Amino acid sequence: MIYIKKYRYKPLYKKLLNLKKNVQNRKKLLNFKKQKWEKFNFYLKNQSKFSKRNKYYKIFDQYSYYNSKFSNYFSRKFKYNLQTKQRLSFFYGGLSEKYLRFIHKQSVQKNKRSHVNLNSKFFFIELLESRLDSVLLRSHFVLSIRNARQLISHGHVLVNGKVVKKKSLLLKKSDIITFSPKVYSLLILNIANSELWPIPPKYLEINYRTFSIILVDNIKYTNIASNFSFWLDLNTVLKYYEN
Repeated sequence: MIYIKKYRYKPLYKKLLNLKKNVQNRKKLLNFKKQKWEKFNFYLKNQSKFSKRNKYYKIFDQYSYYNSKFSNYFSRKFKYNLQTKQRLSFFYGGLSEKYLRFIHKQSVQKNKRSHVNLNSKFFFIELLESRLDSVLLRSHFVLSIRNARQLISHGHVLVNGKVVKKKSLLLKKSDIITFSPKVYSLLILNIANSELWPIPPKYLEINYRTFSIILVDNIKYTNIASNFSFWLDLNTVLKYYEN
């Protein structure tokens, strides 16, 4: 008899519990009352004094300290590398390892073609932020990456006047993003419920009245730092995907 293992669906917010980071800034996590969420929510509410209203946001946390339950160096190193990789993946909506390796390969090739020899991490993040679903999230027309992908897959997002159903479409300067009139009421609701933090990056020109987004500049790494609500060791991520 062949035994087939059944995989039970595990919500993304449960995966964030192991990371000890609310990498997607989900307010839903603060409403959980079970005992297993007490320490996690206490940490989120007290990790930053940036705003009295939004205490669960933390811009830079590279000095945060926690005791690891692993005493062996190699165990600690493996756990650190794994969690760093998972934070990046969950921040962009759970991207697969195969896709991230592909993006890393493209970033290395783009770095070789550039006239200035930079770290490939600059191009790596630029490619991820150029994705259509990432741009929708930065504009605050959607509340999460999942909401953005739903709008795209249902054909409610137009790029330069054409319906696009590819969530990983890489945008470039002067591209115009608009929406179907059928979802205007949903967009208004999303904008009303959005915290508008982090603020939209400078390379986006957003009109909340006409529901349009224009990329007025090329996406650069220097304009992306404010998009992250946590510190990410990109050098560790790139070393992992080099193998």
